[in-house]
Amino acid sequence: MVSAIWGVFIWKEFASAPANARKLIPLMFGFFLVGLAAVALAPVISR
Repeated sequence: MVSAIWGVFIWKEFASAPANARKLIPLMFGFFLVGLAAVALAPVISR
């Protein structure tokens, strides 16, 4: 995820990407956070 942040914000890899691709970037970060929360909460919920 660190490399994705660098690619999006530092190196601006998606600056010339189509608008459809740029709309998906926030979804990528959001789904990553949801997955991270699911992994973090899995031991608590499975008890």
